[in-house]
Amino acid sequence: MTAILEARDLSVRYPAFTLGPLGFSIAGGETVALLGANAAGKTTLLRAVTGRLLDRLGVVEIAGRDPRSAPDAWRAKVGFAGEKPPADAALRVREWFAFLRDCYPTWDEAYQRDLAARLGLDTAERIGALSRGTAVKAAYIGAEAYRPELLVLDEPTNGLDPVVRLELLGLLRDCFTAAPDRALLFSSHLLEDVEALCDRALLLRGGQLVGELAGDQLTQARASGQLTALVADVLRDRP
Repeated sequence: MTAILEARDLSVRYPAFTLGPLGFSIAGGETVALLGANAAGKTTLLRAVTGRLLDRLGVVEIAGRDPRSAPDAWRAKVGFAGEKPPADAALRVREWFAFLRDCYPTWDEAYQRDLAARLGLDTAERIGALSRGTAVKAAYIGAEAYRPELLVLDEPTNGLDPVVRLELLGLLRDCFTAAPDRALLFSSHLLEDVEALCDRALLLRGGQLVGELAGDQLTQARASGQLTALVADVLRDRP
Protein backbone atom coordinates (compact mmCIF):
# COMPACT_ATOMS: atom_id res chain seq x y z
CA MET A 1 0.00 0.00 0.00
CA THR A 2 1.19 3.53 -0.81
CA ALA A 3 1.89 5.79 2.15
CA ILE A 4 -0.33 8.86 2.26
CA LEU A 5 1.38 10.18 5.40
CA GLU A 6 5.04 9.60 6.24
CA ALA A 7 6.77 11.05 9.31
CA ARG A 8 10.46 10.47 10.07
CA ASP A 9 12.47 11.87 12.98
CA LEU A 10 9.66 14.34 13.65
CA SER A 11 10.15 16.55 16.69
CA VAL A 12 8.71 19.74 18.15
CA ARG A 13 10.46 21.48 21.02
CA TYR A 14 8.96 23.80 23.60
CA PRO A 15 10.67 25.07 26.77
CA ALA A 16 8.79 22.58 28.97
CA PHE A 17 7.86 19.84 26.48
CA THR A 18 9.37 17.96 23.56
CA LEU A 19 7.48 15.87 21.04
CA GLY A 20 9.57 13.11 19.48
CA PRO A 21 11.70 12.40 17.70
CA LEU A 22 9.25 9.87 16.31
CA GLY A 23 8.23 8.27 13.06
CA PHE A 24 5.24 6.45 11.58
CA SER A 25 3.38 6.08 8.31
CA ILE A 26 -0.24 5.72 7.27
CA ALA A 27 -1.21 4.02 4.04
CA GLY A 28 -4.18 4.63 1.81
CA GLY A 29 -7.26 2.80 3.07
CA GLU A 30 -6.22 3.00 6.73
CA THR A 31 -8.02 4.55 9.69
CA VAL A 32 -5.57 5.19 12.53
CA ALA A 33 -6.28 6.42 16.06
CA LEU A 34 -3.90 8.41 18.25
CA LEU A 35 -4.28 7.62 21.94
CA GLY A 36 -2.66 9.34 24.89
CA ALA A 37 -3.29 11.16 28.12
CA ASN A 38 -3.89 14.91 28.28
CA ALA A 39 -0.66 16.79 27.52
CA ALA A 40 0.87 13.71 25.86
CA GLY A 41 1.35 15.74 22.67
CA LYS A 42 -1.57 14.53 20.54
CA THR A 43 -2.72 17.93 19.28
CA THR A 44 0.88 19.04 18.73
CA LEU A 45 1.52 15.93 16.64
CA LEU A 46 -1.64 16.42 14.55
CA ARG A 47 -0.84 20.08 13.93
CA ALA A 48 2.75 19.26 13.00
CA VAL A 49 1.88 16.62 10.41
CA THR A 50 -0.75 18.82 8.73
CA GLY A 51 1.53 21.85 8.38
CA ARG A 52 -0.33 23.99 10.89
CA LEU A 53 2.70 23.97 13.17
CA LEU A 54 5.65 25.19 11.12
CA ASP A 55 8.39 25.18 13.75
CA ARG A 56 9.26 21.49 13.76
CA LEU A 57 12.19 19.26 12.82
CA GLY A 58 12.32 16.09 10.77
CA VAL A 59 10.47 14.94 7.69
CA VAL A 60 6.72 15.01 7.12
CA GLU A 61 5.28 14.11 3.74
CA ILE A 62 1.63 13.91 2.71
CA ALA A 63 1.10 12.47 -0.77
CA GLY A 64 4.83 12.94 -1.29
CA ARG A 65 5.00 16.64 -0.36
CA ASP A 66 6.03 18.57 2.74
CA PRO A 67 2.89 20.50 3.75
CA ARG A 68 4.97 23.52 4.76
CA SER A 69 6.26 24.12 1.22
CA ALA A 70 3.50 22.65 -0.95
CA PRO A 71 1.62 24.94 -3.36
CA ASP A 72 -1.84 26.19 -2.47
CA ALA A 73 -3.62 23.77 -4.83
CA TRP A 74 -1.99 20.82 -3.05
CA ARG A 75 -3.66 21.77 0.24
CA ALA A 76 -6.88 20.12 -0.89
CA LYS A 77 -5.10 16.82 -0.20
CA VAL A 78 -5.31 17.30 3.58
CA GLY A 79 -8.19 18.25 5.85
CA PHE A 80 -7.99 19.09 9.54
CA ALA A 81 -10.79 19.62 12.06
CA GLY A 82 -10.53 20.44 15.74
CA GLU A 83 -13.26 21.25 18.23
CA LYS A 84 -14.51 24.35 16.42
CA PRO A 85 -14.37 25.94 12.96
CA PRO A 86 -11.35 28.22 12.36
CA ALA A 87 -13.59 31.07 11.22
CA ASP A 88 -14.90 34.48 12.24
CA ALA A 89 -17.49 34.02 14.97
CA ALA A 90 -19.83 36.48 13.24
CA LEU A 91 -20.14 34.33 10.12
CA ARG A 92 -23.02 31.98 9.60
CA VAL A 93 -21.99 28.40 8.99
CA ARG A 94 -23.27 28.54 5.39
CA GLU A 95 -21.16 31.66 4.78
CA TRP A 96 -18.06 29.88 6.03
CA PHE A 97 -18.84 26.90 3.82
CA ALA A 98 -19.22 29.26 0.84
CA PHE A 99 -15.78 30.69 1.60
CA LEU A 100 -14.28 27.19 1.72
CA ARG A 101 -16.00 26.28 -1.55
CA ASP A 102 -14.07 29.11 -3.22
CA CYS A 103 -10.81 27.88 -1.65
CA TYR A 104 -11.07 24.20 -2.61
CA PRO A 105 -11.81 23.28 -6.24
CA THR A 106 -12.87 19.78 -5.16
CA TRP A 107 -15.51 21.09 -2.70
CA ASP A 108 -18.69 19.07 -3.24
CA GLU A 109 -21.71 21.17 -2.27
CA ALA A 110 -24.15 18.27 -2.59
CA TYR A 111 -21.94 16.21 -0.29
CA GLN A 112 -21.71 19.13 2.15
CA ARG A 113 -25.51 19.39 2.27
CA ASP A 114 -25.85 15.65 2.80
CA LEU A 115 -23.36 15.69 5.68
CA ALA A 116 -25.16 18.63 7.29
CA ALA A 117 -28.51 16.86 6.97
CA ARG A 118 -27.21 13.60 8.41
CA LEU A 119 -25.64 15.41 11.37
CA GLY A 120 -28.60 17.74 11.92
CA LEU A 121 -26.51 20.88 11.41
CA ASP A 122 -28.38 24.16 10.86
CA THR A 123 -26.08 26.13 8.57
CA ALA A 124 -27.99 29.35 9.28
CA GLU A 125 -26.50 29.51 12.79
CA ARG A 126 -23.67 31.89 13.53
CA ILE A 127 -20.38 30.21 14.32
CA GLY A 128 -19.97 32.14 17.56
CA ALA A 129 -23.32 30.84 18.83
CA LEU A 130 -22.68 27.14 18.15
CA SER A 131 -22.72 24.70 21.04
CA ARG A 132 -19.58 22.65 21.50
CA GLY A 133 -21.08 19.59 19.84
CA THR A 134 -22.49 21.60 16.93
CA ALA A 135 -19.14 23.32 16.44
CA VAL A 136 -17.50 19.89 16.11
CA LYS A 137 -20.01 18.96 13.39
CA ALA A 138 -19.36 22.17 11.45
CA ALA A 139 -15.58 21.77 11.71
CA TYR A 140 -15.81 18.17 10.49
CA ILE A 141 -17.90 19.07 7.45
CA GLY A 142 -15.56 21.94 6.62
CA ALA A 143 -12.64 19.49 6.52
CA GLU A 144 -14.43 16.61 4.75
CA ALA A 145 -16.61 18.22 2.07
CA TYR A 146 -13.72 18.43 -0.42
CA ARG A 147 -12.73 14.78 0.24
CA PRO A 148 -9.03 15.22 1.14
CA GLU A 149 -6.69 12.26 0.75
CA LEU A 150 -5.77 12.59 4.43
CA LEU A 151 -8.42 13.67 6.95
CA VAL A 152 -7.08 14.53 10.42
CA LEU A 153 -9.56 14.94 13.29
CA ASP A 154 -8.71 16.11 16.80
CA GLU A 155 -11.24 14.59 19.25
CA PRO A 156 -14.00 14.33 16.60
CA THR A 157 -16.72 12.96 18.89
CA ASN A 158 -15.99 15.29 21.81
CA GLY A 159 -19.16 17.01 23.04
CA LEU A 160 -21.55 15.07 20.81
CA ASP A 161 -24.66 13.45 22.21
CA PRO A 162 -24.77 9.63 21.86
CA VAL A 163 -27.08 9.62 18.83
CA VAL A 164 -25.06 12.14 16.82
CA ARG A 165 -21.81 10.52 17.93
CA LEU A 166 -22.92 7.20 16.47
CA GLU A 167 -24.04 8.97 13.30
CA LEU A 168 -20.63 10.60 12.91
CA LEU A 169 -18.86 7.28 13.44
CA GLY A 170 -21.13 5.79 10.78
CA LEU A 171 -20.27 8.61 8.41
CA LEU A 172 -16.56 8.07 8.96
CA ARG A 173 -16.93 4.34 8.29
CA ASP A 174 -18.85 5.07 5.10
CA CYS A 175 -16.20 7.53 3.92
CA PHE A 176 -13.14 5.42 4.64
CA THR A 177 -14.20 1.79 4.27
CA ALA A 178 -12.88 0.48 0.97
CA ALA A 179 -11.32 3.85 0.12
CA PRO A 180 -7.76 2.91 -0.90
CA ASP A 181 -6.92 6.47 -1.96
CA ARG A 182 -7.85 8.07 1.38
CA ALA A 183 -6.74 7.77 5.02
CA LEU A 184 -8.03 8.94 8.41
CA LEU A 185 -5.98 9.93 11.46
CA PHE A 186 -7.87 10.94 14.59
CA SER A 187 -7.29 11.40 18.29
CA SER A 188 -9.83 10.35 20.90
CA HIS A 189 -10.30 9.56 24.56
CA LEU A 190 -13.28 7.30 23.79
CA LEU A 191 -11.87 3.82 23.44
CA GLU A 192 -15.11 2.37 22.12
CA ASP A 193 -14.94 4.83 19.22
CA VAL A 194 -11.37 3.76 18.50
CA GLU A 195 -12.29 0.08 18.55
CA ALA A 196 -15.34 0.64 16.35
CA LEU A 197 -13.52 2.61 13.69
CA CYS A 198 -9.79 2.12 13.51
CA ASP A 199 -7.47 -0.38 11.86
CA ARG A 200 -4.82 0.32 14.47
CA ALA A 201 -3.95 2.73 17.27
CA LEU A 202 -0.73 4.61 17.98
CA LEU A 203 0.03 5.12 21.67
CA LEU A 204 1.60 8.43 22.67
CA ARG A 205 3.08 9.13 26.12
CA GLY A 206 5.16 12.13 27.15
CA GLY A 207 5.74 13.13 23.54
CA GLN A 208 6.94 9.68 22.47
CA LEU A 209 5.24 6.92 20.52
CA VAL A 210 5.46 3.99 22.93
CA GLY A 211 3.43 1.32 21.18
CA GLU A 212 0.91 0.31 18.57
CA LEU A 213 -2.21 -1.84 18.78
CA ALA A 214 -3.78 -3.62 15.84
CA GLY A 215 -7.53 -3.40 15.32
CA ASP A 216 -8.09 -7.06 16.17
CA GLN A 217 -6.31 -6.56 19.50
CA LEU A 218 -8.68 -3.72 20.33
CA THR A 219 -11.72 -5.75 19.30
CA GLN A 220 -10.68 -8.78 21.34
CA ALA A 221 -9.90 -6.62 24.36
CA ARG A 222 -13.30 -4.94 24.21
CA ALA A 223 -15.08 -8.29 23.87
CA SER A 224 -13.29 -9.56 26.98
CA GLY A 225 -13.88 -6.36 28.96
CA GLN A 226 -10.16 -5.52 28.98
CA LEU A 227 -10.09 -2.61 26.53
CA THR A 228 -9.51 0.09 29.15
CA ALA A 229 -6.87 -1.99 30.92
CA LEU A 230 -5.09 -2.58 27.62
CA VAL A 231 -4.24 1.11 27.23
CA ALA A 232 -4.51 2.33 30.83
CA ASP A 233 -0.76 2.71 31.35
CA VAL A 234 -0.55 5.06 28.38
CA LEU A 235 -3.67 7.07 29.21
CA ARG A 236 -2.52 7.51 32.84
CA ASP A 237 0.98 8.48 31.73
CA ARG A 238 2.71 5.79 33.74
CA PRO A 239 6.32 4.94 33.03
